[in-house]
Amino acid sequence: MEKNNNNNVTDLTYLRQVSNGDNDFIKEMIEVYMQQTPEAINNLEKHLKNKDWKMLRAVTHKMKPSFSFFGLKDLYDIADSMEEYSAKEIHLELLPDMIDKVKLTCNKAMVELEEKKSLAAII
Repeated sequence: MEKNNNNNVTDLTYLRQVSNGDNDFIKEMIEVYMQQTPEAINNLEKHLKNKDWKMLRAVTHKMKPSFSFFGLKDLYDIADSMEEYSAKEIHLELLPDMIDKVKLTCNKAMVELEEKKSLAAII
């Protein structure tokens, strides 16, 4: 598993399985992640600031599949909690730290994925 090597946050094992090792598909998924993630993070921060829990839950829900694809298990678990908290409007005081963790980890993941894509190290 890649996750343990070089303190990587990403692990492409699952993505390789669902793509049957199709590197073009993997690269395409990385590109989609790179395009959509910054806007999603901005939206999380905006909805938190505006206390728009319904929209925060929707953005979180939309991000979860990419966490699975790229082996971001910790973020998937955080997103599950964020989704529940925003839907039920409970533990809202925890959301700012959770969003910060999502942002930091997603940013690190984007750097790793860009390196893997450009080095063709996804094989």
